[in-house]
Amino acid sequence: MSDTWIMPSGFPDLPPGQVHIWRLNTERDPAAGLTVLSAEERQRADRFRTNLLRARFVAAHAALRLLLGRALDLPADRLRFRQNAWGKPELAEGDLRFNLSHSGPWAVVALGRGIEVGVDVEMARHPPPVEVADIAYSAVERAALAGLSGPALTAAFYAVWTRKEALSKGIGRGFSFDFTGFTVSADPAERTSRPTLPPGLVGEADWHLHDLPPTEGAAAAVAVPAAEPGIAAWRFEPGLWGL
Repeated sequence: MSDTWIMPSGFPDLPPGQVHIWRLNTERDPAAGLTVLSAEERQRADRFRTNLLRARFVAAHAALRLLLGRALDLPADRLRFRQNAWGKPELAEGDLRFNLSHSGPWAVVALGRGIEVGVDVEMARHPPPVEVADIAYSAVERAALAGLSGPALTAAFYAVWTRKEALSKGIGRGFSFDFTGFTVSADPAERTSRPTLPPGLVGEADWHLHDLPPTEGAAAAVAVPAAEPGIAAWRFEPGLWGL
């Protein structure tokens, strides 16, 4: 994976077993995005308490539909979704897998053909909300954070956060298992790593975690159930494909 987000000259092919990550800034006029959303998605957008939050939601979900539509050669507004047994969204048919995460002005969309994928982006707060570690981080992760402060603590805290979230979303079981029961690397410099999974998940897949290229003010990671899949990081810019 590149260390930067690349602007494509056209929509890139997504071969089986590979993963593409798309990043976009969601702070834009929501009018165009609303045209591709379902009635249920528009109702969800209307429930946000501010126009900014509504616009961010619309942009993220419209971009997801546009990307899936391009990959499947289908109209974005015709896509049908369902949820797995634990609530993870998926397409109603086909082998294209996806995941969406958004935080602050940023959204990331992960697409994988024939391969599960989980992705997370989080805006970094200084200092970080370390109380989260008491309920969601393993003993090993908490120990790794214990001796840190300042920027080093922030970097390690969000490295753990995004890696754990990406992994949980990739596995697709939501909050049905204990987040303190598995461990990811707390080293921000270890941009590719393997988690230590609880017994019930060991052997299901060879999960690997990859940090995404730098994004201003945020940390982001992707989880894939393979040692060396091809991963590409792309920029989704304003005006691209109608959004």
